[in-house]
Amino acid sequence: MQPAPTPGAFAPRQFAAPDARADGRRRLVRLDAETVVIARVVAGVPMKVAVPTRAYRGVVLRLSSVREDGFTYEIRLAHADPDLCVTLAEADDDWDINAEWRLWARALGLPTLVERLEGRDEPDRPMLGKVAVRRPAPRRRGKTIASRRPRFLTRRKVGRPMLVTPATEGAREGSGGADPER
Repeated sequence: MQPAPTPGAFAPRQFAAPDARADGRRRLVRLDAETVVIARVVAGVPMKVAVPTRAYRGVVLRLSSVREDGFTYEIRLAHADPDLCVTLAEADDDWDINAEWRLWARALGLPTLVERLEGRDEPDRPMLGKVAVRRPAPRRRGKTIASRRPRFLTRRKVGRPMLVTPATEGAREGSGGADPER
């Protein structure tokens, strides 16, 4: 099908795709970062449908067939209307297809979805609305002493013993060396 887009530069692409309901069983798809245009002829009537890419649910990775020597994977744009779904790539190698799947999702700004059951797409990682959820990053000051001491004390340095003056024998604590009899 189509090679995966290079990160940062997404040039518009145009390709023919199979369509069971169209005359000649083919349709022409024009894909850019903002719009998907599907052109086909149905019962002798030419039609063009322009759909913004944000109207698609996401980029789906699905298992299209099982063979003796392996699997065939398919990447496609998923839409609520099955006639507007567009197949982007097919491959036998799961490492290559995984990389292409993520590149297509990043280039189009859509979430990555996985089809685990026929016709049911679900996110590949936990989502909160349209935002991927992950564990929070560890704090920079994640030492055990930081949980027991106030923050300003963790920055303090230990004093040097040579700068401390020894207490004189017989002097009271807290008197500062003054005569206690006064």
